[in-house]
Amino acid sequence: MLSYLHGYHAGNHADLIKHAVWLAVLDRLHQKAKPFTLIDTHAGAGCYPLTGEQAQKTQEYKSGVALLQGWQPVHPVLQRYLQVLKGFSERHQYPGSPLISVSQLRDADHLHLMELHPGEHERLRTAIKQNRGNGHTHVHHRDGFEGAISLCPPKPNRGAILIDPPYEQRKEYDAVITAVKQLLKRWPQAQIVLWYPLLSQRAGDKAGQSEAMCEALAALPLNVLQAELRVDDPANDAGMYGSGVCLINPAWQIDAVIDVMLNELAEQLGAAAQSTVTWLNKTD
Repeated sequence: MLSYLHGYHAGNHADLIKHAVWLAVLDRLHQKAKPFTLIDTHAGAGCYPLTGEQAQKTQEYKSGVALLQGWQPVHPVLQRYLQVLKGFSERHQYPGSPLISVSQLRDADHLHLMELHPGEHERLRTAIKQNRGNGHTHVHHRDGFEGAISLCPPKPNRGAILIDPPYEQRKEYDAVITAVKQLLKRWPQAQIVLWYPLLSQRAGDKAGQSEAMCEALAALPLNVLQAELRVDDPANDAGMYGSGVCLINPAWQIDAVIDVMLNELAEQLGAAAQSTVTWLNKTD
């Protein structure tokens, strides 16, 4: 929705699981020399100042990326994540998924970034100009689902789609299900990485919608993997007490990679944090 600005939430615990899992997916894509295409349906501004008004108002980063300062993780994907964050952290910034993706592109890889909000789109274009890496990056000012569907199947047709809408309205959950089905119809081999919030009863009619959405996606005749990171007890009326990622068509044995990685991340975030990795559907 055009009222949503991610700057208020940049670098929070939800960004940590989303971006760590996304890097794990990219790590698997790197294991073959063949080029790939990445599509980001809700790209946002690309880069966020943690000293800015939005981040300082909520200070959500303090229970997220700030807890990673000085950390030396064992898992190689988490090491890569910290390496990506390093330059931005020195400037008191947090890189959104567009800049994380840019950092992982090779010369023949393609990245398509969708952002509908006019102001965020302009900030995204600026962030990409200032942080241009290898590969081919395309910034689109359009609806994320419409844009992604229109590009599928992309060339090259090996790759992944990151979906992380704001879920400000209940109807967005149904829109995700519809979009995922349309994307898979046009690009059946796409790896889809779908982020979602875990909401307590304080969220009203949105509470339980993520669980219902995941249940609907589990009915697809495909491999569907779920990874979740909880940082609080929902009984504490914590609002968003955690978040998760659904991976559709995940790479072989990536479940074990993500499980070990998220366990280590949860330990760094404190005693209340815990992670789970579960197959919602397994066809092979």
